Amino acid sequence: MNRVNRPIRLDSAYNTRELGGYRTADGRFTRKGVYLRGDSTHSLTPGDLDRLIKAGVALVIDMRSPDEVSTHPSKFNSVDSVRYENIAMFDGLTTFFNTGRLPGSMAELYCWLLDNCKEQYRRIFRLFLNSGGASLFHCTAGKDRTGVVAMLLLQLAGVPEDMIVKDYSASEHYMSAILGKQKRILKKSGLEVPDYVLGSKPEDMQATLSYLKEKYQNANNYLLECGLSQEEINCLIAGFVD
Repeated sequence: MNRVNRPIRLDSAYNTRELGGYRTADGRFTRKGVYLRGDSTHSLTPGDLDRLIKAGVALVIDMRSPDEVSTHPSKFNSVDSVRYENIAMFDGLTTFFNTGRLPGSMAELYCWLLDNCKEQYRRIFRLFLNSGGASLFHCTAGKDRTGVVAMLLLQLAGVPEDMIVKDYSASEHYMSAILGKQKRILKKSGLEVPDYVLGSKPEDMQATLSYLKEKYQNANNYLLECGLSQEEINCLIAGFVD
């Protein structure tokens, strides 16, 4: 398979996708029903929630900042059958706007996340280990904070880099209408945002994968540096690859 998984059909989210079904370098496949990557869950309809719960979602990891969560609470926060955890990675691009310095590329931001959010990644991947069903991890657009976690999972599973890049870069297409709206809103508030900030260009994930390889060798070694044991990492792989 060399096609990117299409989003699950939901009424109020546009970039929630399976990570299962991708071929690994050794000819196996990532398992379906284990990990879902997604955009914000604050506007999910009751039908959307029901659809995701029926798909097996038992854990939701919301990587948005406290301000984002306070403004737009996740609908999963009040679902008794689902464990909801908010693990903030960073506050969107608010910090960069406040300091007047945007990252030179999205790859620069993703490499910053790898270097500075090891505690958060340790917590996220340990939650994955303890999930009793499918794990849905998401941010606002499902491309940046979500994209790095998806990259680590797919790289750990042995999915070839070209497929990891394709899975990442599809977000720009699936979220095009929403991202365009965000840009217009920001412009009205006096913030000029470069196009690359709202995109998911292949070269940004390619550069991030190169950085991961150069500094940490691979996702396995990176997660060891985050504090996971090799036994824990082996369990992650065994649960994700058939």
